[in-house]
Amino acid sequence: MEKVVTRIVIIASILFVTFTLLLLNDFRLKGIYSNSIIDLAFLISSLLYFSLVKNTRKKVMRVFLLTPLILLSLYILLFGQVIAEYKINDLYKIEVSRGGFLACGNIIKITKSELGIFDKEIYTESSLCLRDINKIEILEFHSNHAEFLIYHNGEWDSENPFKYEIENKNIW
Repeated sequence: MEKVVTRIVIIASILFVTFTLLLLNDFRLKGIYSNSIIDLAFLISSLLYFSLVKNTRKKVMRVFLLTPLILLSLYILLFGQVIAEYKINDLYKIEVSRGGFLACGNIIKITKSELGIFDKEIYTESSLCLRDINKIEILEFHSNHAEFLIYHNGEWDSENPFKYEIENKNIW
């Protein structure tokens, strides 16, 4: 049983590190819950490893290696999770995700489909201070201009829906 759990935690760790490095390079797996599932699989396999494998020197060394990865995984699960996706066209989408500790609202990202299974982040806006975004309507999306209506809870900004415009300066 220990060998199986050890192999599972090694595979889950490799997957987690690989997709985290891709995430740091603005590539995210398609789907709202894809990266969250990988993070949860890594966390659960690590907890199984901690509880089922006997304490040895190898286990202590692996615990020191896994602890920063576990903390990173928890941070990504709590603050980097995509809340909603809105399709602009066949190639582009808008993603809404949670902000970090000091963020005043949600983060809005425009992504482009790449390589069939990834969404590449091409534009990020985190300074709007809009919380609880529940709907985004696309008014215009052209090669030089984009215009959206963002519906939110109205807590920080009295304008609801918030009209957001982007001038394309070689972004897409």
